[in-house]
Amino acid sequence: MYIEKLDIFSFRNLKNVKLEFSRAINFIFGDNAQGKTNLIETIYILCLAKSFRSRDDSELIPFKSDFYSFDGYFIDETAISSKVAVYYTVTQGKKIKIDGKNINQYSTLVGRFPIVVLSTEDHIITTGPPAQRRKFFNILLSQGSSRYLDDLKKYERILKQKNKILNYSGDRSHLKEQVDIWNAQLVQTGTNLMLDRAKMVEEINGCLAEYYKVITRSDHTLKITYQPCVPIKESQTIPDTFKALLSKVYNKEVKRGLSLIGPHRDEFKISVAGNELRKYGSRGEHKSALVSLKAAEAEFLQKKTDTNPILLLDDLYSELDIERGKRVLELFTKSCQIFITGTSLDFEAIKKTGFTEKDHTTFIVKSGNIARA
Repeated sequence: MYIEKLDIFSFRNLKNVKLEFSRAINFIFGDNAQGKTNLIETIYILCLAKSFRSRDDSELIPFKSDFYSFDGYFIDETAISSKVAVYYTVTQGKKIKIDGKNINQYSTLVGRFPIVVLSTEDHIITTGPPAQRRKFFNILLSQGSSRYLDDLKKYERILKQKNKILNYSGDRSHLKEQVDIWNAQLVQTGTNLMLDRAKMVEEINGCLAEYYKVITRSDHTLKITYQPCVPIKESQTIPDTFKALLSKVYNKEVKRGLSLIGPHRDEFKISVAGNELRKYGSRGEHKSALVSLKAAEAEFLQKKTDTNPILLLDDLYSELDIERGKRVLELFTKSCQIFITGTSLDFEAIKKTGFTEKDHTTFIVKSGNIARA
């Protein structure tokens, strides 16, 4: 899968422009705050219907404008082309079309155009609370499996309803019976989520350590350990264990008005050489771990979707030297279309790595203007 063309009509600080991309490597250089990340942000929205930087679509509208809009033209492995159009106004909300037809549910877009992004905001995956790691792996699994996405949406609806009951201030004489009804559904759907997460971690660990060694040239092993809220010993015992734990914490849940057991409390521990990265990792180790994780994510999506994902590497050379950056590219250049942003200093340094004009296309961004170098 690759994006062939992008037409930007209105988005953040970017000026109207029509761009054509290399199906291999696309470098996007410029000084800070010129619009480099804004460019790759449009590609991400075209693939997943939302930004990786902001939850509020109104923040993406340019100053002195009342809308944002852009079109992308994709080509898949069978040479079939698709046009995705995104349009948003504060009054009408967001509208997305594929080949001229409106999409009513944005979830139908997830996984159709697989994408992997490494952004400056991603440091929170390795440094932040468990919720950030759950979010990352939920997006990954949702792109790889529509069934997982359906289960996740169903689980979140069930959880929301159960929490409403726990917080209900009216007649609570039948509270236990009502909670048990929702708990039964939590167990069924939550078990599916946990099994998929456990299998995914096992698959990713199969290549994650090797990627980390390629990037760092070290013998240290990068590993993800899945720590589900409900212990997994054998898959057939999960529902019984889950149900027993829910029964055990019932009084605590009533007191707090909150569901305390389930996949929404899972943790994914990331470690290097047996040491938890969040607590003991250096900045360089965090960046190398994130890049390795994105490489493993790309391989996982390729296997699950039979499609090479588009890869967005924002500010790749921050905390990575040029040599490590070159090794990163060697992990992807045989398969994925890649977009890499960097500073003007990175532009000068990358010229020394041996890439030729046949290997890549370079764009320079200045004050929202995008020009091909």
